[in-house]
Amino acid sequence: MMAARCRRYDQGVPLVAWGLALIGYFGPWVGRQAAALAWNAYDLFDVVRLLPEIETGALSVNLQTLRLPLVGLAVLLPVLLAEAALGWRIIGAFLGAGLALATLPPYPEIVSAWHTPGWRIPFWWGVGAMVAAGAAVWFAPRLDRYRSWLMLAWVAVTGLPAAVTLNRLLPALRALHAAPVNPGWGFWVCMAGLCSIALLLLIRSIR
Repeated sequence: MMAARCRRYDQGVPLVAWGLALIGYFGPWVGRQAAALAWNAYDLFDVVRLLPEIETGALSVNLQTLRLPLVGLAVLLPVLLAEAALGWRIIGAFLGAGLALATLPPYPEIVSAWHTPGWRIPFWWGVGAMVAAGAAVWFAPRLDRYRSWLMLAWVAVTGLPAAVTLNRLLPALRALHAAPVNPGWGFWVCMAGLCSIALLLLIRSIR
């Protein structure tokens, strides 16, 4: 019975942390009292392109990293469900593919996005994440003892760049609005969720 409880804990808690990270991603990453500035990470990818520092090239920052946490969560879900029943793994793969689909460029840009500078990278990220989410139904259970380490690396690769990008954008946003602009609660919840997943995976790997 104790082993069964530990197994449910190992499966359930990371999924809760995953849900928090997803909620945080779509919550405000840049928050002020003005509702117009309550941008989430998904909005920021498009909005901050208009910053004078970005348009002039004075601030060199990879805005595409703001979509990386969503790409990461899309692939992570079916892998976290690797030890669940096949039906749950398939559901996780469909949900993950849906999240990855949301990272693709809008129409009509998507028609030529696969070879257009500025859209090419997020396009292939999204396509790759959809394929990986579907393939995870079969390959994730076979990763066995390496699965936790791979997921830990995946969380770091897809989560940290977005946090660095936001930190580099804040001074430009403060200058634009001549007012304090700080990370919103969505950013902190998303990062807390990702850090919780990473910590749980690290404990599982060491154990």
